[in-house]
Amino acid sequence: MSDGTTHSTPSGSDRAALLERRLKRERNAREQAEALLREKTQSLYATLQKSQSAQKDLELALWASQESFWNWEAENDIMEFRSFSLHSESVSTWSGTLIELLERVHEDDLDGLQFHWSMALHGNRDRIEFSFRLKLDSNFQWVRLRGRVLKRGKAGEALHIVGTTKDITQQRKAEQSFHLMASAFASSREPMLVLSPDLVITECNDAYIQLIAAPFKEQCIGLDFNQIFIAEKVDKVQLALDKQIRFESKVKTQNGEIKVVDISVALFETYQQTSSYLIATMRDISDRKRNEAKLRQLALHDELTGLSNRNSLRESISGLVQKEQHFILVFIDLDGFKAINDNAGHERGDIELQRVGALLTAIFGPIGEVGRWGGDEFIAVLPNQNVEEIAERSERLISQIEEDAITVKTSELRLSASIGIAEFPEHSDNLESLVQCADAAMYRAKELGKGQAFIYESGLYESMTQQVSMVNDLRRTVENHLLDFYIQGKYDLNGELKGGEVLCRWISGLHGVVSPAVFIPIAEEHKLDSAIGLQALEAACDYISIMESQQGDAIPLSVNISANQMLDPEFPNQAMSICMDNDVSPEFIELELTESVFIRDEKSALRALNTLRDHGFRLSLDDFGSGFSSLSYLRSFQFEVVKVDKSLIQGIHQDSKANALFNGLIAMLKSLQIDVVAEGVELESYLPFMEQADIQLMQGFYFDKPMPYDQFLARHTTEPNR
Repeated sequence: MSDGTTHSTPSGSDRAALLERRLKRERNAREQAEALLREKTQSLYATLQKSQSAQKDLELALWASQESFWNWEAENDIMEFRSFSLHSESVSTWSGTLIELLERVHEDDLDGLQFHWSMALHGNRDRIEFSFRLKLDSNFQWVRLRGRVLKRGKAGEALHIVGTTKDITQQRKAEQSFHLMASAFASSREPMLVLSPDLVITECNDAYIQLIAAPFKEQCIGLDFNQIFIAEKVDKVQLALDKQIRFESKVKTQNGEIKVVDISVALFETYQQTSSYLIATMRDISDRKRNEAKLRQLALHDELTGLSNRNSLRESISGLVQKEQHFILVFIDLDGFKAINDNAGHERGDIELQRVGALLTAIFGPIGEVGRWGGDEFIAVLPNQNVEEIAERSERLISQIEEDAITVKTSELRLSASIGIAEFPEHSDNLESLVQCADAAMYRAKELGKGQAFIYESGLYESMTQQVSMVNDLRRTVENHLLDFYIQGKYDLNGELKGGEVLCRWISGLHGVVSPAVFIPIAEEHKLDSAIGLQALEAACDYISIMESQQGDAIPLSVNISANQMLDPEFPNQAMSICMDNDVSPEFIELELTESVFIRDEKSALRALNTLRDHGFRLSLDDFGSGFSSLSYLRSFQFEVVKVDKSLIQGIHQDSKANALFNGLIAMLKSLQIDVVAEGVELESYLPFMEQADIQLMQGFYFDKPMPYDQFLARHTTEPNR
């Protein structure tokens, strides 16, 4: 049935248009889909690129922090370590089972690592952190392991753990060094402190607490370091310039004691100089300072007398000379001290030195400095004094020194003093020559008879210099065997030569003919007498050998031996050796000694005399009748010969008392069966008295004077005896 509408059929062109529209819609839809796909692809690519960049950034961050990545999965029980570098292609990997890893762990760290791992696997702890020693190469390294559980199973067991590791070997070493330093700081015997830059105490050790006697450390923390000193303090300016200072100061402890300390403060700066601190080290040097003071006391004071010593005196004199201040120098030399020291003993000698020191202090101490120059020599340094008044004080000192007498056996010994006085700058303007001037004045006092004071006069020093020159000349002469040895004969009552005495003579190229009375005392004072005695003995043996070879017979010769030589333990053997070397019997040698040897040391003298007698030497006591002339010496030792001093012979032809004394002495000696030699026979008028006293041998200018040996030998081989 028709509705009345008319329907037309599409034409071919309409169908083509419809198809074109449909294709256009499809093309648009495809282009939109392609555009969306490109957009999604680009987004996915950008995301991938971003992911890769993030991964690279993470790897670089791990590399920069020196961390390594590790991963563990329960499924295969593999532990994998990955270490990254700046370049992605340089990645090192180590993997292995947990058992293989534990095999590389230090045995002391196994229990700890297993505990932390178990807590992560089966406990509720998702984080793990532990440090242990791991051997990946040949040596153990400290490793810090950090991790986190990412996945757990149904029973709560860990299935996947990841984390980082880091080599902390150097950090551990640094921590160990720090702990050692902290331990050393705490246990150091030296007081140590840590200070802030403004010198506030921030830390101190136990040694410092003990130094200042604080009850506890808290009392010290926060104090200003400079406040603890009562002397020199830290110089902040100098410390800032030098970074380190050292000085000495004093601290007062909390119990009131004052201690001397040596302080060293050094500035330290932290890494990159972001902050700074100070380390102060202190040392208690109180004992050292006390010892130094004692040493200075010893260095500047004489231990025996307590007076200033030579060093102190020189300092005082030098100070006055530098200030050009007028002063008087008094040089005191004791007379007779050697005899007291030798005969009364060194202890008594020390007592006498102390007594003299006290007298010097009493007289000169209030106006100057008194000291012991050395041995038995003293010096007083007296500023701004009058020389005449000092001379009077010196005389008073001598009188007080001479007051005490010392009795030794039957002898009385007294100490005295010779004093030389010199002025600065009148007599000299320098230390050395001023002392020499005072010394020269002192020697002049000795030459005038000792026991007196003498003020220096012009020319005295030159005279002393000449004496020094003589000493040096004599020493060279003795050392080179240049002394001459003369002979003076000994004759009987008939004038026949029976013996001789070897006498030393010195003819100096500098000083001319020097009398034995001058050079023998010098030789004894400077210890040249022993060498002279041995040379005289050699000359005597030489003369005896010549006489025997030329005449077939020889006379005995006597040689003078000093007390120093007689008391030398080596002398008896030396004398015997000289005789043996010259094939001379000791019976031809007569050794003459004086009584002084007994005063020096009687026991040693008797021992030496007995030894010499046992060797065969004849022994003679010389100068009998002079000095002390104690008869006890004749009783203590049997001398073969006694030489009567010429002082007992002079005047016997004119003075009846002198003659009676002489005859009585000779009679006594003959009763002791001792041979007697009378010396000093200078006049023919003495001969009858010699005959009356029955003298066996005589010696003196009447018969002959000492002469060189060749002259002596020629005289007695060409002339008949007197």
